[in-house]
Amino acid sequence: MNPSISTQRNQFSGERKSLIRKGLDSTVGAGANPFSPLVPQQLERIITNVMVRLSPELAVIQAVFGAQKFHEFNQLTALPRANGFMGESATTPTYNAQYVRQSLELKVLRRKGAVSNFLQDASQGYIDASAAEMENHLQAHAYDLIHAFVYGNKRANKHMFDGLDSMILTNRWNRPLGGSVLDSLKYIDDMIDANMAKQGSNHKKVFLMSPKMQSAVSRLLTNVRLQQGTSAGIGTVEIEGGWRVESYRGIPILPVASMSSDTTTMTTVTSGGGVANYAQVSVQTYDGESLASPAVQMSTTLNWAPVAGAFTYKIYVGATATTCKLVAVIPASTYDATGTWSADVTGIVFASNTIDITTASTLVAPSGVTALAGGTINIKQANDIPLVATGGINTEQIILWDLDQFQGLGKVPYTNTAGDRFQGLVTMLPLAITDDNIPFLIRSYCALCPSFEATSVISRGWRTA
Repeated sequence: MNPSISTQRNQFSGERKSLIRKGLDSTVGAGANPFSPLVPQQLERIITNVMVRLSPELAVIQAVFGAQKFHEFNQLTALPRANGFMGESATTPTYNAQYVRQSLELKVLRRKGAVSNFLQDASQGYIDASAAEMENHLQAHAYDLIHAFVYGNKRANKHMFDGLDSMILTNRWNRPLGGSVLDSLKYIDDMIDANMAKQGSNHKKVFLMSPKMQSAVSRLLTNVRLQQGTSAGIGTVEIEGGWRVESYRGIPILPVASMSSDTTTMTTVTSGGGVANYAQVSVQTYDGESLASPAVQMSTTLNWAPVAGAFTYKIYVGATATTCKLVAVIPASTYDATGTWSADVTGIVFASNTIDITTASTLVAPSGVTALAGGTINIKQANDIPLVATGGINTEQIILWDLDQFQGLGKVPYTNTAGDRFQGLVTMLPLAITDDNIPFLIRSYCALCPSFEATSVISRGWRTA
């Protein structure tokens, strides 16, 4: 071989090795470790959480086990006849309380996950991959439960169960469009008074409100204390699961992120327009109900881009852009015949350009949404108006949740003999190993029981400023 060629090859080989060594060297200056990588993986050891409770919303419910698909219960509709005064020798008449036999269908909530054995083995120095992924799924599962307890709507999605937003009708209050500033504890007292008026004085109950609204209530109470010459602020109480939370008049206040209006506005809704009626749409996600979209003139179809993480959409319709009221709650997904998720819902079709906002009788189902079949949607919350922002401040809602299992909405029937999480509501199961994976399933079979809604209160349209 030509010596000059051999010399050149050795030179190039040396340069190549030098470049590779330089690529592996992450340090600068004299004394650098020649075997350090250019971009080292600084992987922190992840400590997984042993979560007894993920949220106080799950701590306060009363889980009731029953080995049945339908939970049967007697709903009290009337006490025995009033006025038991009578003469000394009178014959005592018999007047019994009145009940209605009710049946509640339990719903299926499941999610499946898997971690490869390779990942489990390769990452064991800094994380238990399967445990971490199971806890991530458990957290998402708990968020699903919490969302359903507050916003579930089985009329919109037949695979869901009704939550507080669907059940509470007797004491359902809306502030004017744009909301009102919570500037007095009177409005919180009004909610308590409404509960007391239905004999809820000795019931367990909690307030659900956003952390911002909780701070507003705390400031109001602190101002009252200061005016009275005391330094005590809002009190604290302990609830099930070891949670210590703030309280007002002995009622715990749970800071719930989904009670605030989502900081985003529903994506732009499109329509053919050109008619008298207007429509607005909001979306319900883990973050609660979003601000409604700007009002658009209606045609027979409303369309929007699908929203990630959506559960349901709320449709508001009115004769003008500022008088829209709720006419429909529709699912965010369509399902096949087995109940498996099929596709996103991206619109709704109307039988005509004009909507009767009292009955919503001219609404028809989006394609594939079997829960709305028949052309009529019974919307009980017909007086609800959209959540909008005023001066950059979002409107929110506050809920007083009566937790009595007979004269309130605190009972959650479930059937799950292997339940091991959240009072037995949730089961974590290993699945049959497929290929080189570690599969698992998390499941719940449950529903919130509509025992008696009149002791609970929803007040919509409050602002913190």
